[in-house]
Amino acid sequence: MMPKISNRSGPTARLLLIAALLAPNFVRAAEQDHVQFCWAMGKFDHTIYFAEVENREDRQASFDALLEISGVDHHAVTCTTSDAATHRRTRAALLKDWRESESEIVNTTFLSDLDY
Repeated sequence: MMPKISNRSGPTARLLLIAALLAPNFVRAAEQDHVQFCWAMGKFDHTIYFAEVENREDRQASFDALLEISGVDHHAVTCTTSDAATHRRTRAALLKDWRESESEIVNTTFLSDLDY
C-alpha cells in the first residue's frame, strides 16, 4: 500500500498560477487608459503644432524631433498624459482657446508618431 501524500498547497498553488496568468492582462488594461497630448507654439509665427497618441510610451522626444527636422523654430514642447475622458476635455478647451486666438493650428499626430 502506498502512503497517501497530502497536498495542502494545491489551492494556494492554483491561485498563484491563476494570478500569474491574469497579471499581464491587468497591466495591459491599466496601460491602455492614457492619452498623451503634446503641443508647441512657433517662435516666429502664430502656429500651434500638436500631436496626441493613445496607449503608447512617451512620444515627447518624437514630437520635438519632428519639429526640429521640419525646421520649425518653436518654444518648449508641453505634454500632458491623462485618462481618455480628461484628455477629451483638455483637448476641447485648448483647441477652443487656440481658435479664439486666431492661431494657425497644425495637427502633426501622424507625423510625430514616427520614430526618427
